[in-house]
Amino acid sequence: MSTDDKKSPYLHAASITGNGWSHYETGPVTADIVCESWNGFLDFFHDEMTLQQNHNYVFRGHASENWKLESTLKRKMSETGINKTEYNVLETFKKHCLGRRGHNPSSLSESEWWALGQHFGLDTPLLDWSDSPYVAAFFAFNSESTETDNVVVWLLSKNINNNSGVRELAPKQHLEFLTPYLDENARLINQRGLFIRTPNMECVNEWVNKLNADGTTHLGRILIPLSEKYLALDSLDKMNINDFTLFPDLLGSAKYANYVVNRKAKEV
Repeated sequence: MSTDDKKSPYLHAASITGNGWSHYETGPVTADIVCESWNGFLDFFHDEMTLQQNHNYVFRGHASENWKLESTLKRKMSETGINKTEYNVLETFKKHCLGRRGHNPSSLSESEWWALGQHFGLDTPLLDWSDSPYVAAFFAFNSESTETDNVVVWLLSKNINNNSGVRELAPKQHLEFLTPYLDENARLINQRGLFIRTPNMECVNEWVNKLNADGTTHLGRILIPLSEKYLALDSLDKMNINDFTLFPDLLGSAKYANYVVNRKAKEV
């Protein structure tokens, strides 16, 4: 990689290799980073180029290579009646929140209502992302899924809407990056979380196909062997990334207690 490349604020879509990882172009603005191990993943994010560019990306963890980047609400509905379905879900959620948000609850915008519902299990048009690749890796590994040989940490450019392909689309056809400020959602803060919303709940993978090549990886998959699960979770625990810190409530306490007991059982 040239000196000019290292000054770039983006991950370039070129074939690059490091200590235990390789970066391959898969499309005009997409790439795969294939890690041989958990240590390869760590090396990728300690690479000088990556460290300089991390703040330009957000991350999401998937336990399977087969899962698309689409919202829970989109997966549970048909292609028709999207706007009506969104309205019905949100209004029903608001109705059933009455009396359950404490005394004198603050007024919330539509996005804030969706964000609140997202972290309490509501089917929404939002996708959870994090500013931390390690938090994303935790969610990728901390699953019972054994569907594929690799887990995936997705990376998405925060500057994706500057691509000329987006500017050629109709108004409001860009990705929305949402960071609601909610006192009721400590999980969002601890997970360094934010949300992405696509036009008409379109799958992010499909929406990205509309972009023009500009020498930037706007969407990438980081593939890590599932076999590294326990090493990865123990490593992340040492970084203070675990159920106890990411879920600052009794649910997190219970999940972390299970993890500690199971880890001790493996050591016997």
